[in-house]
Amino acid sequence: MGIITYTTPLLEQNMYIIVEGNNCIVIDPYYDDKVKTLLENMSVDLLLVTHEHYDHISGVNKFKEIYGCKLLANKKCNSNLQLPTKNFSKYFEAYYEFQGDLKKPDFAFDNNYSCSADEIFEDNITFNWHGNTLFIKEVPGHSAGGNFIFLNDNILFSGDILLDESVPAAKFPGGSKKAFANITLPYINSLIPDIFVYPGHGDAFVLNEYYGYCK
Repeated sequence: MGIITYTTPLLEQNMYIIVEGNNCIVIDPYYDDKVKTLLENMSVDLLLVTHEHYDHISGVNKFKEIYGCKLLANKKCNSNLQLPTKNFSKYFEAYYEFQGDLKKPDFAFDNNYSCSADEIFEDNITFNWHGNTLFIKEVPGHSAGGNFIFLNDNILFSGDILLDESVPAAKFPGGSKKAFANITLPYINSLIPDIFVYPGHGDAFVLNEYYGYCK
């Protein structure tokens, strides 16, 4: 089993490809020619998303079209995926305009982007894939439809809830400091301290080295 990290031009978001032989699962899909090359001769078995924001979902429809794969998402996330005002594609252009330190990609955004899940769960789900166990748990705070995605108990894909040396933003619509403090933070503190974290942006790190929240 291997993990490929591809940092995309959309807010330098990390897309992850879990590889087992010629099969893979893609987390937070983005698609361009570089991704096409990465996936050459591979079968995409499933799409997963850590949450519903545009920079983490922009490739969902393209992946479905090209690879015939399905998207698994929680119920709250799925509702927001379908609305440009909730997945923030509607405001993505403006976001770049207000963030002067961000380099805007040289391609147009889809301001009316929407997608939807093919399989839906609530709270959590566990499944086996080519000898690996994946466990997905809802974690509100950064967004209403956020997930932690665990691989074989010792790897966590955290989306934007855990970013190395950065407090997760809860200021956007759908975010909640209260939900983070009351639900997600206690859950983070229950995790094994040496779990390896692949975040939505930035470099991977070990949880017990995370500066902010864990024991």
